[in-house]
Amino acid sequence: MNLFELIKKSKSYEQFVKLIEFDKLSHAYLIFSPDEEYNKMFSRLIALRLNCENVCCECSSCVKIINNTHPDVIVYPKNKNFVVEDSENINDEINVAPMLSQYKIFIIDNFNKATIQAQNKLLKLLEEPPKNVHFILNAINLNPILPTIMSRVQQIELSKFDKKEIVSFADKNNLDLNIFALDDGDGWPCKTLKQYKDTNFEKNNIIVQNILQNMKTSKDVIKFTNEFSQKDGFEERLNILEKYFDNMLNDIINGKDCEYTKQAIAHIFCKINESKKQLQSNCNLNLIGDCLLMGILEVKYLCK
Repeated sequence: MNLFELIKKSKSYEQFVKLIEFDKLSHAYLIFSPDEEYNKMFSRLIALRLNCENVCCECSSCVKIINNTHPDVIVYPKNKNFVVEDSENINDEINVAPMLSQYKIFIIDNFNKATIQAQNKLLKLLEEPPKNVHFILNAINLNPILPTIMSRVQQIELSKFDKKEIVSFADKNNLDLNIFALDDGDGWPCKTLKQYKDTNFEKNNIIVQNILQNMKTSKDVIKFTNEFSQKDGFEERLNILEKYFDNMLNDIINGKDCEYTKQAIAHIFCKINESKKQLQSNCNLNLIGDCLLMGILEVKYLCK
C-alpha cells in the first residue's frame, strides 16, 4: 500500500508542485493538520519530490528517504521530542554540503512538542540558512509554536480528502474499510486507514455495538462491564462510544428517528467526558465502566 500515491492527489501537494515549477520554493515549510501521520508522510513527500521528479518510490534516492537512510534528508527529533540538543545537531550539520542530492533537507516531526529553548535556538538557522538548505516542520497544533518561528516559515495547511477518494484507494489496495472508520477518519487519510491496520479496532467497535443493542437491564450492565473495562483498548472504546452518540445526534438534527433525545445524548456526552477524566486519574477501570454503562442504561430507560 503506497499512501504517497493517494497524498499526491491532494490539493496541498498540487500547490506545492506549482511552487517548484514557478521557482518559488521557500527555505522553510510548516505542514499542519489534525492527522499526525498525514503530516509526517506529506513532509517525506516534499523531500521525495525535491529529489525525484516522479516520486517513483523505487529509485535509490526515494528508497533511502522512505527508509530514513538518505544522508541529505535528516529527520528529527532523535528521541521523543525536539530539544536543544537537536537544534545544536542541526547547527553542526547545516553547513555540511549535500552528498547525494542538490538539497540538504531537515525534517522535524511533531514540532508542536518542541521545547521553547529548542525553538529559540532554531530561529537563527531558519532566518538565514545556507543555499539549498530546506526545513520541513510538521505539527498537529500551532498554538505551542513561537510567533517568531511562524514568521520564518511558509505554512501549508493540509486539506481533507473526499471520503470517496479514500474508499477508491482502499478498494484499489483490497482494504475493506467499514463505514464507522470512514466517519471517524472524517476525510483524513492516515487516521482512516490506520483503523484498518489496527486489528483491535473492529473488535472494540463490535463490543460497543453489542452494548448499545443488547444492554437492557442492570444485570446486562454487570455482564458488559467486564468486557468493556478491559485495560487493553479501553480509551478506544470510549472514543468509539462517543462517536456513535455523535452520529445519533446528527441523525436527530437531520430529522431522523432515534431512541435517544438530544438532552439524553448531551447527558451521555457528560458521562463519557467524566469517564475520560477518571481514566487520566488512574481510577479503577471496572468502576469507570460500570458507572458509565449504568448511566447510559438509566438515560435509555428515561427516554422510554
